[in-house]
Amino acid sequence: MKEKKQDQMLVLMVRDGLAYVALWQFGAFAILLLLVWANEILDIYSLLFGGEPREPDYMRACLSAAGVLLAAIITVGHTYIQQKRIISGLLTICSYCHKIRIDTATWQRVEEYITRHGAVEFTHGICPDCFKKAMSSLEGLAGSKSSDVGASSAGSLTNT
Repeated sequence: MKEKKQDQMLVLMVRDGLAYVALWQFGAFAILLLLVWANEILDIYSLLFGGEPREPDYMRACLSAAGVLLAAIITVGHTYIQQKRIISGLLTICSYCHKIRIDTATWQRVEEYITRHGAVEFTHGICPDCFKKAMSSLEGLAGSKSSDVGASSAGSLTNT
């Protein structure tokens, strides 16, 4: 029950973050629409640079606003698709054994999951750090066994 609640909270955090992005996108396109109409009505160019004022052209303003709305629809739609990919791409992975949760009761090794869900096959190797650790532990085992063997052989020599 606790895991399900944590997963729901994680998805909500991601969605809230994505809603924040959508809010900023909406605000940016609203400002662009306001600028299009303000420019057409107030003739901002002539106000800033002292040019000759011109009459408002409402057809041009409508076409510019339509262009901004089209860009807004494409941008928000693309963002929605990306958000959907992010949310569906979240995997729950065990901190200890690194298995991936498939559903509430099923866990699968990372290698199996990626082999089944991707066009990847695994081969195993050993990184330099793990190699050093493994060799030092093997040397430690070999050293303790040789001292045990030496002690037992020394004891057998004195007993004969």
